[in-house]
Formats: sequence, C-alpha cells, structure tokens
Amino acid sequence: MPSSYTASLRFELQAAGENLNTWGAPKLNSVISRIDKAIAGLTTIALTANYALTSSNGDDEARSALLKFTGAGPWTVTIPSVSKSYLIWNACTAAVTITTGAGTTVAIDAGAKVKIFCDGTNVGTLGYGGYDLKTYIDSAVLAATGSLPAVTGNAGKYLYCDGVVWAPRTPVAADISDFNAKVDARAIAFAIAF
Repeated sequence: MPSSYTASLRFELQAAGENLNTWGAPKLNSVISRIDKAIAGLTTIALTANYALTSSNGDDEARSALLKFTGAGPWTVTIPSVSKSYLIWNACTAAVTITTGAGTTVAIDAGAKVKIFCDGTNVGTLGYGGYDLKTYIDSAVLAATGSLPAVTGNAGKYLYCDGVVWAPRTPVAADISDFNAKVDARAIAFAIAF
C-alpha cells in the first residue's frame, strides 16, 4: 500500500513496511521540516492580482503558519478548503480578502495583522459575542462618539465614559476607592450566589 497524506497539512503517512531504510532520511526529515513550517513558518507573497495559495503534498504556501502579503490591492486570496488557522500580515496598501471560494470571507485592512481560521468552508476571525473583534469594538466601545481621543497629550490618563462621550481623564483618589468598592461588592455578590 503506498503512502497517503493527512487532509489539512498534507504530511506523508507511511504505509506498513514502505520505504524500508529510507524513512529516517530523507522521509522523516521532510515531515519534520513541514511540521516546522506549519507551526512557525513565514511565507511572504507579493500580490499583483487575486491569488490562490499553492497547496500540494510537497512544499507549498498554504502550509505556513504566517502569511505576509505585499503589494497594492485590494486583492482576494483563496486558501484551501481545509480546517486550518493562519496569522495574516497584510502589508499591502489596500485590503486583502481571504476566502475558500465558498462560505464566509474575512477582509483584512491594510497594515493589519490578524489571526484567522477556516473550518473547511468558512473563514473567520477571533471575536466576541458573535462579532469579529473589530466589529465588536466599533459597535460596543465607539458607539457614543465614533472615535477615541488622540493619544498625544494624554499620557498617564485612562479612558472614561460619562454616558455620552469618551474622554481621557487623569485618575483621582475617588476613582480608585470607587473601583475598590465595586470590586468588593462584586466579590460579595459572587460569594452569596455560590
């Protein structure tokens, strides 16, 4: 029986008795190199058009843990329809959309570094409450003003919301005592509940 390959990362599985006296070198070394690339490998791809990652039983782009895209854009990159996660670094000047060609997609803004995953059809990002992280932050945190205050000139301050707007604020003793009272109250409520 000939060798077969794993579905997601295409590692070579040896059949019983196959490649006698050659499994260590070069066979095992090839598998170890591919595992290394799947866990910590970086592949940089210069995009000039929409692109499909190479995916084969040998060495390929889709096996890498980290993909860095360069170029202009916007472009669409098609990944294999298998379960896998990637770290994507979009060093392009416009958005890059990641797809399997079916299901949901993820658009990654220029300059962003994003963890994505694929379930074999759909592509998604880490998130909260059913939203990807960027959408959640935009909707939950920035809904009052639409933007955060500038960083310049606000060193040592924290972000405070008075129910209408977000504003930088210098901590005062009352903030700390109020925080401690709320933490104590939550701890008491938690202890009573259980």
